Amino acid sequence: MKIYQIVGTLNFGDAIGNDVIAIKHVIEDMGIKTAIISTAVSDKIKEKDVYTLEKAPKFHDDDIIIYHMGSGNPLNRMTADLNCRKIMIYHNITPYEFFNIDQPAASENCRQGLIDMRTYMKGKFTSYLADSEFNKSNMVDMGYKASEIEVIPVIVPFDDYKQAPDEKMVKRLSDGVTNIIFVGRLAPNKKQEDIIRAFAYYKEHVNSNSRLILVGSASQNGAYYPDLVSYVAKLGVQDVIFPGHISFAEILAIYKTAHVFLCMSEHEGFCVPLLEAMTFDVPIIAYDACAVPETMGGSGIVVDDKDPVFLSKVIDRLVKDENLRNSIISAQRERLKFFEYEKIKGQLQDYIRSFMDKYPPLSPDDNKKSYRNLYDIVDDNMKGAGKSMDFTPEALLACAERSSETIDITELLNKDMSVTSMIETVYISCFNSLPDKEGYVYWTGEAEKYGREEFIKRLVSSAVDSQDRKDKGTRILFNPFAHAELEAEAEGGVQPV
Repeated sequence: MKIYQIVGTLNFGDAIGNDVIAIKHVIEDMGIKTAIISTAVSDKIKEKDVYTLEKAPKFHDDDIIIYHMGSGNPLNRMTADLNCRKIMIYHNITPYEFFNIDQPAASENCRQGLIDMRTYMKGKFTSYLADSEFNKSNMVDMGYKASEIEVIPVIVPFDDYKQAPDEKMVKRLSDGVTNIIFVGRLAPNKKQEDIIRAFAYYKEHVNSNSRLILVGSASQNGAYYPDLVSYVAKLGVQDVIFPGHISFAEILAIYKTAHVFLCMSEHEGFCVPLLEAMTFDVPIIAYDACAVPETMGGSGIVVDDKDPVFLSKVIDRLVKDENLRNSIISAQRERLKFFEYEKIKGQLQDYIRSFMDKYPPLSPDDNKKSYRNLYDIVDDNMKGAGKSMDFTPEALLACAERSSETIDITELLNKDMSVTSMIETVYISCFNSLPDKEGYVYWTGEAEKYGREEFIKRLVSSAVDSQDRKDKGTRILFNPFAHAELEAEAEGGVQPV
């Protein structure tokens, strides 16, 4: 058994990518073999046992799939159809309206992801996880059962932040200037323009000795980043910095020298940078939207107003009032305990162990049981209406298992079934249809006349030799009755189907 994580794109440094790799290490610590599979993997990721889709290993019935759902991707439906135990981790999908102007392709991607969540993927997974209560409520709104969704927060390896920050960056930013920062993709839902607007007022009217650092990558073909640059120029505000692609050590340096973390994002399924800011004792001001209040958990300062004058006053108070600053930092440290690595790691490992106990590996008969249950339900309903089913459960199974390419007669012969079921199974396997009334009468008579063994030989031989079977393109993989003596007998004495 192996546990495979599947994710649409494995990016370097983003929240989902980091979570995938962190979960991989948690699973490895359990002594379970694991790997990551993605359609695209960043060149910066050096993690072992990471495969692109074309190099992915073969899945087995006893494997477990953990699927990270956060966008529209062909993998959504492909993974939903895999025949093994499957867990979905829902990271939320950004409303597509945010990207309508910036990136039409991204907008369509999000729109398709929401369609997949609301329709095709529903009920296709063994179990569901959400990394916040907000994400769970989002799933419930889409029709998923709350009782089937467990919440386990994003796992953050906080020891990574103990690495040495970039010395040059620390020295450059430790120049007595007030550093206001935000860390996150340059994307419309993050609302960096609202941060810039608040900073412009703060710098002009409150504290000219300040700078704004917006850490995050921009989409290459998107309109949002150029619009932000134009907005800065239009406002005439100085000291707004877009570092672009920088090293992890440089990001640590920015956190280390920050005075305020200002988040105006309007859509977050969790918002890991809030925890990063807490780790570096950077007091947070965050807009009250989506999962942000939940992640903050009563710490920091959560606001419901983006007015630049109001925000400037809050920033100024937080920078100058040492007692307020210390109380905010103390509350953030306390909140951070909720997300301790070992704590979340233990929750995730307990969940995986419980999942394996509750859902043992699928057996080849599991799908058959599902079809039999379906048949029994319909049969009971029919009987309640004073009617009866027109075919046996074996006919339904044969229809479900049928391949238009190959039929193995031996498999049919090894099935213990009634005469009627055998007639229906052979017909469906060879012709993809049930016999007509005359067919039922004829072959039932043959069974009574010749006995079970001879009846089966005649039924199979007739079906195999039928031109109708050949016209439908059904190829016989193996037929133990296909020898000259039987064929001669079929031509002379067996009525063709």
